[in-house]
Amino acid sequence: MHHGDLIGADQGLAGTKMTKALIYGTGGVGSCYGYILDKGGATVTAVCRTNYSAVRESGITIRSKLWGECHFKPHAVQSVKEATADGPFDYIIVASKAFPGTAELIKEAVTPEHTAIVLAQNGIAIEEDYAKLYPFNTIISGVVYLPVTQVQPGVVEMGPLERFEIGPYPANSSSTANALAQRLSDLWKAGGANAPVFDDVQPVRWFKVAINASWNPICALTLCDDANYLRSSNNSEAMVRKIMLEVGRVATAEGYPGAITDEIITRDLARPKGRLETGGKEPSMLTDVRANRPIEVEAILGNTLRLAQKHKVDTPYLELLYTLAKGRNYQLQPDERWRDISFAKVVNAT
Repeated sequence: MHHGDLIGADQGLAGTKMTKALIYGTGGVGSCYGYILDKGGATVTAVCRTNYSAVRESGITIRSKLWGECHFKPHAVQSVKEATADGPFDYIIVASKAFPGTAELIKEAVTPEHTAIVLAQNGIAIEEDYAKLYPFNTIISGVVYLPVTQVQPGVVEMGPLERFEIGPYPANSSSTANALAQRLSDLWKAGGANAPVFDDVQPVRWFKVAINASWNPICALTLCDDANYLRSSNNSEAMVRKIMLEVGRVATAEGYPGAITDEIITRDLARPKGRLETGGKEPSMLTDVRANRPIEVEAILGNTLRLAQKHKVDTPYLELLYTLAKGRNYQLQPDERWRDISFAKVVNAT
């Protein structure tokens, strides 16, 4: 890959070289997106937590099956407040987990009417919190296809897939929002990557939610990667299909009838089935469970279920997965009500 050629071809883009981007959540996805923006000509600031010292000292190394071994060094900061010294930012890439309350955490770095907020997160209906908090800012919703894991602080391993499907939120946004989405797509292309712009990104977001709502909790609860889950029983594939179709009924009720069909599901299932010989993939929820980290129950399952209830769509599989995933998450993050099993001694009253 000849990044220099790509960037050189892109120099006609107005303001591309002056673009300032903030990565919020510099884990696997945030690291790769920072690299793409850096290669595309943007100035990148990265909010880091556990990997702050490593990134500040040595930058970020990406071992990619697409790009080979890559390295870049963003300006590493420990907080959004510290990052503001590098602003104002043209783009804030939110690549953290989509937990409730995340929208408020970037507030100090958002410049009204100037900063475009880019959501590189899983889930459905996640844009609403940002739209309420930042009514004068462009919201760009993004669907992430990027198999990636941070294997040690500042070192990321990336699989052979990279695609970031983006579009303004809401779909009928201003010409300014459309232009900002296209400018981001151009930066991605200049960085040697793919970010196609959709007039309405919600259908592709719904399809990604169908994938996440089935595979993520199934793998997190069974502790199987996708290929081993498929090996586990004769009913395994059929159950994934039923869950995805259930999400499809919710999408249809929300006004997206073609987002999740039998044909699309069959095409997608070919990917995990193709890994039966080569080795499976570990969805993010399973990675988080193995690392004793909280999982994205609400953004993926809870929001889908609430939309189902709003439209009176019956979703027994999603309800079961949501309830079990909430239980798994409670074990990972117990509160003061948690009680360990106790074997009380029987006291003889006589």
